[in-house]
Amino acid sequence: MDLLLTDEQRLLQDSVAKMMAQAGGVKRTRALRGKDGGFDRVVHERMGQEAWFGLLVSQDDGGLGLGLTELGLVLMEAGKVLAPEPIAAAVITAYAISSGKNASRVADLAADLAADLVAGIVEGRTLVMPALGLDHAERSGGVKASTADGGKTWRLDGVCDGVAAEGGGGAPLFYVARSVEGFMIASRATVDGRPFGRLTFDDVKAGSLIVGPEPGVEAQRRLRDLLLFAEAAELVGLMTAALDITVEYLKTRKQFGKPIGSFQALQHRAVDDFAKIVSARSFLFQVAAQGLDISSSMASALKAHAAAEALDVCKSAIQMHGGIGFTEECDIGLYLKRAMWLSAWLGNEAHHRARYASLMG
Repeated sequence: MDLLLTDEQRLLQDSVAKMMAQAGGVKRTRALRGKDGGFDRVVHERMGQEAWFGLLVSQDDGGLGLGLTELGLVLMEAGKVLAPEPIAAAVITAYAISSGKNASRVADLAADLAADLVAGIVEGRTLVMPALGLDHAERSGGVKASTADGGKTWRLDGVCDGVAAEGGGGAPLFYVARSVEGFMIASRATVDGRPFGRLTFDDVKAGSLIVGPEPGVEAQRRLRDLLLFAEAAELVGLMTAALDITVEYLKTRKQFGKPIGSFQALQHRAVDDFAKIVSARSFLFQVAAQGLDISSSMASALKAHAAAEALDVCKSAIQMHGGIGFTEECDIGLYLKRAMWLSAWLGNEAHHRARYASLMG
């Protein structure tokens, strides 16, 4: 299955590609590696002005009210230039808070605070990151949420690497401000040079409960599956760009007096990589057609497939570049490193193949 874009979808895709190019493309991404925060706040705010972060938020709440196809198109274009801004996190967090408010599942997150948070995220003024890890049923340890007064006050304790809280017989969702007492973030670099935080909660008073323990299990499942879709979309974008860069290199690099792209072995390898990209992109569009409430089995199947194909394509791209592909100065290496991180975060290929099998069994 391939996607026949509407005029509006094509305009969205073109506008994202244009803005990414104007911002500096991969050159900008390389320059931001290792820098504080890891992304450009000015560019992030501009994305908010373009309404990217409100893609999934209803129009009543100040968003665009679009779907996963449009989100996939945005993230594919962002993935092509390895954009460091947390686009997927902003889109999905805004949708989560908006959905929780509209479903009357907000326990003590005041409606005006919820509205302010959604507006701030959508406009690019506020950054709220989802701390989600493995499924509620698959993890142990991490952050524990406890209450001694029937849910009026919650306390969070534990250390984790982006894993949601458990407690109260379920998995509640909280909004925790960065400045709250007892909450610390220790940042370290990932394989692709971006910061990733280890969260420490030392008897933290959780100021706002977004979704209660019991409905929180389902809410977290939906958020996690949407993030898996987002990862797959970015993987499709980056592997597409990796092959495009490689094909251009094959046209210009010469050996024995002619471009190496004229060698049949490399042509066959490039065609195989193209087939992998088409397969992953087709799968992405099929899952997007399910709508926002995608099934967990398809989310895992998509993540596993996209992760495997992206790693294969990026490794192949480096091999076709030859020795220069292994150097720090060559951009193609950045694509492999990003593919390695996205393939591992929230579960690698093996994890999601096992999850798919258990869900379908």
